[in-house]
Amino acid sequence: MRQHDTAKRNMIIGLAAVIVVIGLAAILTNRMSGASTTVPQPAPASASEDNTELKVAPVSLDTADAVLEFIAPAQLVAIPKSISNPYLAVNADMGKQAGNPISGATGLDPEAILSFQPDLVLLTKVHHTESDAEELLRQAGVNVITFDQWGTFEAVMGNYRKIGEAVGEADKGVLIAEEIEAKLQQAAARTAKLTAKPTVLVLSPVGPNTGPYVIGPGNIAYDMIRLAGANPAADALGIAKSIKASIEDLIKIDPDYIVLGDWDGTGEEWLAGLKADPQWNTLTAVQQGRITTMKARDLLAPNRYTVDGMLQMSAWLHPDLWKDEEADHD
Repeated sequence: MRQHDTAKRNMIIGLAAVIVVIGLAAILTNRMSGASTTVPQPAPASASEDNTELKVAPVSLDTADAVLEFIAPAQLVAIPKSISNPYLAVNADMGKQAGNPISGATGLDPEAILSFQPDLVLLTKVHHTESDAEELLRQAGVNVITFDQWGTFEAVMGNYRKIGEAVGEADKGVLIAEEIEAKLQQAAARTAKLTAKPTVLVLSPVGPNTGPYVIGPGNIAYDMIRLAGANPAADALGIAKSIKASIEDLIKIDPDYIVLGDWDGTGEEWLAGLKADPQWNTLTAVQQGRITTMKARDLLAPNRYTVDGMLQMSAWLHPDLWKDEEADHD
């Protein structure tokens, strides 16, 4: 009897030992593999996966050109008509693939935008009509992200980060901002030792049939002049924004250099009135042949590559500083 009890007890002890060994082995295996003893939960979808079906309406040219750096044209349910102009937009070819071209700026129609059922509207507020459109869209429950005028490269970098985050591409927004910053630093390294800076005047239309304007503060071209190693000639007028150009103002400014903005590749008919005045030929820039033309997308319309227009301007103004291919960052 005692032998039977002893054998039974030994068997129980043996089974318990086996269970303990198996349990310890499982724990060690889990620890070594980093596994949890709880039931794993499915990982949430990433932001980019969530937003592949996001329907976006960038109703301003700058926001449209920017958002096309992040998402496919098929995701745009509305887009400004001006996006198809390659003199204004760097992503003109992609913009043509988007549906529902609409009027921008003063011609915004909130009801038309709502009819496209956007999940997100991107809007730059420059005119009163844009503020009115924003209010109506918000009242309808649409997610609206607004931007101030993209008047500095600092603002452009911030806006690319903001748009990237809004469409689930935050990392790319940061990369684009860093790309722009690197080019700004390249120009700064070139122009840091300048002891004298020329004055530069930008003349351009600001829309269809507007005639020439003196481009002043608030436009990216104004910031571009400073960063290219020059002084904005418009400062001589004490203006706070771009104004209609007159020969009297140009004589007062008498810039060292003039840059003309090209909106459509049709030539300088918009400048004919000023050039017909005999006083035009008395301007220093005219007499010295220091006039060049740049596409609006490289000079006036802010986008990812407007900073390249700044580098181009700097090289034109200071060719001696740009003889080599790499900026000296030492």
